[in-house]
Amino acid sequence: MTAFEYGPQERLLRALAEQLKMPLLHIARSAELGGRNRKQTLDSIAYTADMAMQLIDSYLLSTELHSQPSLQLEPVSVSSVMQEVADRLTPLAKQYDQDLEVSLSGKYGPVMAHRDSLAAAYTMLGYAMIESQPVGEQRGTVTLGVHKSSVGLVAGVFGNQEGLTADMFRRARALYGRSRQPLASLSSSAGASIFVADSLLGAMSTSLRVAHHHKMSGFAATLSPSQQLQLV
Repeated sequence: MTAFEYGPQERLLRALAEQLKMPLLHIARSAELGGRNRKQTLDSIAYTADMAMQLIDSYLLSTELHSQPSLQLEPVSVSSVMQEVADRLTPLAKQYDQDLEVSLSGKYGPVMAHRDSLAAAYTMLGYAMIESQPVGEQRGTVTLGVHKSSVGLVAGVFGNQEGLTADMFRRARALYGRSRQPLASLSSSAGASIFVADSLLGAMSTSLRVAHHHKMSGFAATLSPSQQLQLV
């Protein structure tokens, strides 16, 4: 490997380092400027710091999973994971003036997954979709959605952002860790949270892709159903 070639984990680390500049800069500026509403400023700093820490923790979890020779999967209720993720993301959505909802189409059983990784992956996707809508623009909705397909459950995070296509994501996968804005049509950030989610899902033998849910576009993965239990 030459000095200009990086493996998947090195590229992910570079994207992570680039992305963390933004929340750290926000925290520094907020602390310096203060503002009339001290509580609002402190809340903003707390939410920003919390999501930065979750991004780091998710990256570390991803590296841990990929270092294991095999990953032990177990039956997991997707609906409970999505509700947990929604609880995590609600403060951030409010900060960005976004509506956050959970959309579960029908009843279905559990999937085979690593629960902590699944929750971390969808938290990272929600983070990316929420922050990709600049503050001050028209209020939008971010949806944690699940629906059935012929091969399993399609679970993802969806919104109304324009420019999100399979071809765009394919190019972004080739650019992340090498470009400061691999998802330039979607976000001004390095997109690290999306690629961390992709890495976490990859450790569970599934992959992230652009998908649709009730006329919304977003990022999703197809999860294999478990035959062991039946949960709503």
